Formats: sequence, structure tokens, C-alpha cells
Amino acid sequence: MEEELLLDKNQVIESFGNLPDKVTADQLIERILFIRLINERLLEANTTPGTSHEQFIKEFGEYKAQKKAEKQSR
Repeated sequence: MEEELLLDKNQVIESFGNLPDKVTADQLIERILFIRLINERLLEANTTPGTSHEQFIKEFGEYKAQKKAEKQSR
């Protein structure tokens, strides 16, 4: 069973402070789910291996050079 991501109470309270004075329960739930989604994506980004900055810059440079060459060959 996957461990549930816990939300930071202060983060939720701060987020609620940005809401209008009158809101529906659905709006509150939507805000909490949005905070959870952001936290899940941050955790995923920090724990999932990805492309290093250096590798990305290298690949992007190669892509730009290829596109430039294609444009010049037209």
C-alpha cells in the first residue's frame, strides 16, 4: 500500500487565506486537492531520475543546430 502524502497545515491555512470570505465546501476541497497535487508533483520531481541540466542543454543545442541546418537547406 502506498503511503499517503501528508500536507503541511500552515501551507493549507495560508492557501485558505487567499480565498474569498465566502466559499463553498467544494471550493475548499478543490483547494486542498490542488495543494496535494502540487506536493505530489514536487515529490515526484525530487525522487524520479530525470535528465540532468547539462544533458538537457547538450540535447537542446543539438536540436537547435539540426533545426537551423534544416532551415538553411530549404
